[in-house]
Amino acid sequence: PQHRLSLTVLGAPTERGAQQASTQEAYDLVGNNYYNPNWGWQNGKRRNARVRDYHEPLAMLNYTFDITDRTQLNVATSLRFGQNGYSALTWYGGPDPRPDYYRYLPSYYPNTTTGAWLQEAWMANTNNIRYINWDNLYMINRNQPENELYGEGHRSINMIEERHTDQLDWNFYTQFSHLFKDNSKLNGGLNVRRNRTEYYSEVKDLLGGDYWVDIDKFAERDLGIDIISYQNNMDYYEQYGRAPIARVGDKYSYDYYANVFNGRGWLQYDFSLNNLQIGLGAELGYAALWRHGIWRKGLFYENSKGDSDLLDYLTYKVKANFRYILSSAHNFEANIVYMQDAPSFQSAFVSPRTRNDVTPGVKAEKVFGVDASYNFRMGDFRARVSGYYTTFTDQTKVISYYDDVEATFSNFAMSGINKQHFGLEVAASVPLYEGLSLKGALSWGQYIYSNNPNYVQIQDNSAAVINQGKVYWKNKRVESTPQTAANIGLSYRSRNNIFASLDLNYYNNMYLSMSPLYRTDAVLTKPMLENPEMLEAIRGQEKFDAAYVLNASIGKNWYINRAYTLGFSLSVDNLLNNQNIKTGGYEQIRLLKNKEASTLTYQPFDSKYFYMFGTNYYLNLYFRF
Repeated sequence: PQHRLSLTVLGAPTERGAQQASTQEAYDLVGNNYYNPNWGWQNGKRRNARVRDYHEPLAMLNYTFDITDRTQLNVATSLRFGQNGYSALTWYGGPDPRPDYYRYLPSYYPNTTTGAWLQEAWMANTNNIRYINWDNLYMINRNQPENELYGEGHRSINMIEERHTDQLDWNFYTQFSHLFKDNSKLNGGLNVRRNRTEYYSEVKDLLGGDYWVDIDKFAERDLGIDIISYQNNMDYYEQYGRAPIARVGDKYSYDYYANVFNGRGWLQYDFSLNNLQIGLGAELGYAALWRHGIWRKGLFYENSKGDSDLLDYLTYKVKANFRYILSSAHNFEANIVYMQDAPSFQSAFVSPRTRNDVTPGVKAEKVFGVDASYNFRMGDFRARVSGYYTTFTDQTKVISYYDDVEATFSNFAMSGINKQHFGLEVAASVPLYEGLSLKGALSWGQYIYSNNPNYVQIQDNSAAVINQGKVYWKNKRVESTPQTAANIGLSYRSRNNIFASLDLNYYNNMYLSMSPLYRTDAVLTKPMLENPEMLEAIRGQEKFDAAYVLNASIGKNWYINRAYTLGFSLSVDNLLNNQNIKTGGYEQIRLLKNKEASTLTYQPFDSKYFYMFGTNYYLNLYFRF
């Protein structure tokens, strides 16, 4: 009776097609904000190039020991493993197969007959111009000449790769709790996590060809005379005198382990002083990150294979929670926390696909937060008012992209990113009649970048610094979340277990994800300095239009012999079928350089957007026993 042991094993193999953001020009040409450039027709069926295919089973063992009626020990360990792949088109030396590539759109040929023809072709979908031409990709591969160096067959120059992030994640957790006679409570525990994620790409479909030659196409183009420079796997090259060939299921391009270790111990003590409830907690930990390269890359012969330097950090957290009960109807809450945590692996290494180099300026991230609330409850009437303030400092971010100005693949590494969030929230539930309630909530916030972080732009093929300086983000808004939101709705629950709701949601102050490059001195030109409007056009931040959505739900359950429950719930979202609500997106980091009459200007690529789906529904049937 004092010991309980449980084992849980679960897994859910999942495959789904992925949506890709596109430009507003492409959406308008198609006449649909859900246009997806990832797919095309093949043998009369739709085929999506981007498919998420993953299966990550989890096994968890839990042990509970009731030492006494006031003392308990919990121990748990879990292991997560499996595969997580994400497919995408890739190509070598041929035309870009993506239908919405900027050179295939009318805007690339302004005021020309080519632009006018493309406009008509896109609107009429002439020859399926909007979609991937799978038949053409197969034809191109099958028409490639045979190469004696690589044996018989045709070399694919278009294929589908699958980018993997396969995790082996082990966790150990133990918690000890004791309730004292004065009802104060002590909790403590130890957590250990070891994660090893293998990042690699493999050939998924050669699209009619026989093999793929595994070389670095960007390095070959930039450093073509130096054969060593564009070898992805030098161990193979040194043994066989040529680059490896990859067939379906073979790894290619890159292969490395991201290693993370975390250990932490914590204590929390909860006690009361009359009407004041207090919780005090502290945590101390250690985190380590390191990269282990499986292949030796030609460009970075001495710095790509094996273990990188160890990045280790002291982590900690201190927090305090207060709750003052003024009466049965009124109480106040306040919380304060300060913590330091390690950066993520992907932000700690500047180009983990290729080498062991650490991101310049990477540090432990710090968070400070306070919040306070007033709660009121009288019968079924409830209300709450809250305020919060949070700061994030020393964050790091790395973006990898093709730089059209420098004509090379590069890594844009930012460090010392600071953010500040503060806001107010109000919510209430008002009973109206016989299970019918009026509910409402309002959230107003301001989430901003509070400084101008440092950046270093590094050429991926040489690790040479291209540009460095400041990213002028101060007072710009944090992206991809509404900073003002409101809800009002009716909720009904009857005595015979029928429940229904109708809600109107409002969103505002949502901003586009910014390109850091546009807000650096590297793109400043004389015309921009002389024309504030031109400067604002490239450095301003796009704000999405306000939006509202009407949602509804209904459900019921039945109790059978007091031992079983049968029920259903149906929810319908966006009842008004509004298909023009932007939910996110990003500025492309790429720029085009224009030089006319000795005047240099930069033209940003069009931004890409995601839209909320129109009316959609979800039906859930359940049986509990």
